[in-house]
Amino acid sequence: MDIPREVLDETQARYLGRGDARQACRARLEEGGPLAADTPERAEARLTRLGVPLPEAQAVVEGRADTLSVAARLGEDARLGLERVLGTNDLVGVAYLDRARAASRAVGRVVLRDARGRTVGYGTGWLCSPRLLLTNHHVLESAATARSAAVQFGYELDSTGALREGTELALDPDTLFLASEALDYALVAVRGDTSAYGWLPLLAAQGKVLVGEALSIVQHPGGEPKQIALRENRLVDLLPDFLHYETDTAPGSSGSPVFNDAWEVVALHHSGVPRRDAEGRTLRRDGRPGAPGDPDTLLDWVANEGVRVSRLVEDLRARPEASAPRTASLLAEVLAGQRPVLPEATFAAGEPVLDLGTLDPGALAPTPDGLLTLPVTVRLRLAEPGAARPTPAPPVASTPAAGDRPYLDPQDEAAARAYYAEIAPELSPQARFVALSALLARTHTHPRGYDPKDEVYPWVDLWPDGRLRSLYSAREHAPEELVAADRAAEARRLTLAAREGLDAGALEEALPYNCEHVVPQSWFAKREPMRGDLHHLFSCEPDCNSFRGNTPYFDFPDYGEALRSDCGRREPGEFEPAHGKGAAARATLYFLLRYPGVVRQYGEAALGVLLGWHAAQPPGDWERHRNAAIFARQGNRNPLIDRPGWAGEIAFTEGLGR
Repeated sequence: MDIPREVLDETQARYLGRGDARQACRARLEEGGPLAADTPERAEARLTRLGVPLPEAQAVVEGRADTLSVAARLGEDARLGLERVLGTNDLVGVAYLDRARAASRAVGRVVLRDARGRTVGYGTGWLCSPRLLLTNHHVLESAATARSAAVQFGYELDSTGALREGTELALDPDTLFLASEALDYALVAVRGDTSAYGWLPLLAAQGKVLVGEALSIVQHPGGEPKQIALRENRLVDLLPDFLHYETDTAPGSSGSPVFNDAWEVVALHHSGVPRRDAEGRTLRRDGRPGAPGDPDTLLDWVANEGVRVSRLVEDLRARPEASAPRTASLLAEVLAGQRPVLPEATFAAGEPVLDLGTLDPGALAPTPDGLLTLPVTVRLRLAEPGAARPTPAPPVASTPAAGDRPYLDPQDEAAARAYYAEIAPELSPQARFVALSALLARTHTHPRGYDPKDEVYPWVDLWPDGRLRSLYSAREHAPEELVAADRAAEARRLTLAAREGLDAGALEEALPYNCEHVVPQSWFAKREPMRGDLHHLFSCEPDCNSFRGNTPYFDFPDYGEALRSDCGRREPGEFEPAHGKGAAARATLYFLLRYPGVVRQYGEAALGVLLGWHAAQPPGDWERHRNAAIFARQGNRNPLIDRPGWAGEIAFTEGLGR
């Protein structure tokens, strides 16, 4: 899809207008690399996303730490990431290729057709949720254009050079079509099953890339099979809405995702800056003036421009469709920023499996054309005549709200401003801790008893799609599933207690709830209101709950290379979860504010781990929903969710037990 002239002109005007700022940035890059070229706040956020603990990240940015010694203490993946940022090592681990392949699956060729079904153009697009595709507005200008268009996944060359045709799915603009000409994006629903491709989440967090770092683009240039510009682009400038990146290779294709080295999307590619002569004519790569109809690949490009992901998220959140009943659930999936878990060939426990290893190969006789006939026995259990049919379980709500309640309360931001109105901006970290601690205790007016089946699962811990996700493993569950499981466990506890003359509460360890106390109950002797405080209660299967036990959180330098369960990695006295680090950190920091002096298992080094997780995984809509729901239930809030930037302005050491 050729870029419209007006888009090219606007892009070039922005690029030329930033000439002085870009030159100054290049000078800082040459002198001190990306850490010197970007702002200290973005540099700290970038290092923590790479796995550098926050205190050490701050020391590196401020020049108080030897970067080589810091890198030496990190795991291999984090060490290579830090060394790439510092410019001392351009290597990537072999797993980088696996991540590239996984990310590329969500990228497809957008095929534009006229009313008669004839192909009239191509673009690139990518799944940003299980049901929505993102591309440029100038690729899909309207719902009418999208109605006759399609997306092809897997249109690429295989390892032998043979062309895979892939799978074509129709677009569904009647379900959802949102576009912005100013930000040059179009978001459209897709018909059909996309589960094989995963998606590329829109992450609004800072620190995904710094000026001077390498970028990669997965694309369908000119409608060709899928290709990749691997680390060929360098970020040279950040504008409020756009990124500028320069390359010596062909430009990115309209609608392509632009990736950092962790294969997180940082921008939606949409245009380039063509070289022009003194008369303002665009020039081809051979130096001659471009002619009408010349494909973009023939032009001589100076730079590329992409729309910043953080700006896309901001724009989508502000759209009225984000709270409209018909589209809210679809947009909530995008804005949640949840990473996909790609399906694997697994079987449930006890499920019959055809074990081909038990067949006698000599007894198998394929036909000349390669067909093989296998004997298969199918057993069905039929209901007895006249037997009542079982009542089907109620379906999981497809909307992001229970009942008529909106998933994200539109009044909650105003409520948060009023809640913190008494916290003066000029307070010292120690004074801020004291003021917030008093506020949280004073407003905790409705303590809840510990009953997750009624307090956590039905509403508080729901994700935007109406389901629950285990904090440490990210396994999905229907709310009814965990409610029923906890009721069954409770009934068994009561039965055993009555039969054996035991205390039902003492049996909870043997028959636990599907709920995790981020601050383990043994640390505060199961006292209330701590035990039922919803801010540190999360859905979590008993196997992950037991796997963690009452072990403090820890950040393993070599976590990415070590064998671990779906729940995380545990060593004596140390546990690092596989998922949910940011949420777990914020819940723990809340606990230190609300109950100062109770937690004696953490020291200042552990605080650095928690603050690093908080910075690396900022709160999304799920945690904002939790915070508002808990505020309505028990009266107080988690400041780290409402005001993430306060993390560095609170002396959390005041909350540690001595």
